[in-house]
Amino acid sequence: MSGEETAADTPLFWSEAGRTAVVVRCHLGHLAARETFEVVGGCPYCNHTPGERIAALQATRRANLQRPTRKADGNDRSCAAIIQEGTDIAQRAGAVQFALGDLALEVAPLHESHSDDLKPLSAFAEALGISPAALARYRRVAAAWPQEKRDSRTSWSTHAIFATHPDRFNLIKHPPTGPKAVWTCRTARNAMKHGSA
Repeated sequence: MSGEETAADTPLFWSEAGRTAVVVRCHLGHLAARETFEVVGGCPYCNHTPGERIAALQATRRANLQRPTRKADGNDRSCAAIIQEGTDIAQRAGAVQFALGDLALEVAPLHESHSDDLKPLSAFAEALGISPAALARYRRVAAAWPQEKRDSRTSWSTHAIFATHPDRFNLIKHPPTGPKAVWTCRTARNAMKHGSA
């Protein structure tokens, strides 16, 4: 802060300008580094007691809930929002993998002898621009899971892990207990490994 600036020229910590300034002031006019305000949970001069600091932190949380912050690059989303978006994308990707597997089954149905299946499957994979091995895996999982037996809450990868399990249709209906009560890849692998599936 230059010698010509006054405390009135320094942005308030709670203001939009104060969120990016290096030096900010509290509502009583105390000046400090913005980082200090954030670490302490308020003004380091006004908030001397832990109770006051907790109150300042709670006020900050309430202010952020009422008026979400914005960044030009959009990287200020909460972890929960990012996880939800990733989950949505993974579900769409799983639907695509099942759809490709279903199409691969139409092009090259599974038979006891796989030698005749490989040529049309490879040609189809090349036409789609994906690897024959990936398409073969999609086909194998789609064959193991008829459409009416698939669980929309469970990822394609988990369906793939359970694809060889003899009781997979019953198993998929009974996820492990927990906050979300859904199968994850980790819990599915553990179930297959320990034979509890």
